[in-house]
This record gives sequence, structure tokens and C-alpha cells, in this order.
Amino acid sequence: MALSNQEFLQLNQSLFSLTHAYSLRAARDEKKNPKGFAFSDRAVLMLIGQTAPVTARQLSDLMHINPGTISQYVHSLVKKGLIQKEQDQKDRRNWWLSLTKNGQIAYEETITGAVAYTRNFISTLSEKEQVTLHKLLLKASHSLGYDWE
Repeated sequence: MALSNQEFLQLNQSLFSLTHAYSLRAARDEKKNPKGFAFSDRAVLMLIGQTAPVTARQLSDLMHINPGTISQYVHSLVKKGLIQKEQDQKDRRNWWLSLTKNGQIAYEETITGAVAYTRNFISTLSEKEQVTLHKLLLKASHSLGYDWE
């Protein structure tokens, strides 16, 4: 049986609530963090850590964020010593981004924190429900063009 319009609306509201709560908690946790990483810093670190070397254009495409905003994020992370830029020898217009040693440490802390946070907020679900949620969210994210394999 297909979902009703009311159930689709509830699903939409639940997804909004989850993403909103996630970003609020991340922002709150970052205020406690003496390193002062913003939520966007962590998001970019996670992606570079998983895909490096990557160009800013590729990062922009992967995150669905305009290139100007990515440029600001990259500049901030370079300034903090977390990522490095290396000019492409074949196409000098491109710069390859990768994590520095400190960036790798921050990336690992970010991954550890993301796993702990996610484990905590889905802990009310049974193991079977957690597996089902994982499969469903991966499938839904793939339909949006994301590939988190």
C-alpha cells in the first residue's frame, strides 16, 4: 500500500527535523570544541578525507555547493593548516586538495565523532531497524545523486 499524502508530509517533516537537530547539535558541540571547527569545516574535511586528492570543482560538485562558497571553505582550512593545495602540473588552473598531517588528525576525530553521534541518536532503534534504516537512507541518497559507499 502506497503512503498517503499525510504520511509523505510526515516523512518530509521527520527528515527536516533530523537534519535540523543534527546541525544544531553539531553547532553546539563545535562551540565546546577548543579547536573551533565549524560544521562546514567538518563536512569538507570528511569529504576530502574520503576522496583526496580532489579539486575544489569536484568538491563543489560532490557537496552541491557553489564554487565560491567552496573556495571560502578551502581558504579557511588552508589557513588553519588542515588541507594543502598542490597545483596540477598538466593543467595549472587546477589545484589538488588533500589533508595535511593535522588535517588527517581532525578528519579522524570528525569520523569518530560522527559515528558516536549517529550511534547515539539511532540507539532507540533495534539492530534490525538500524540495518533497515541504513539500507533505506543509502537507497534514498543514491536517488538524489549521492554515493556514500
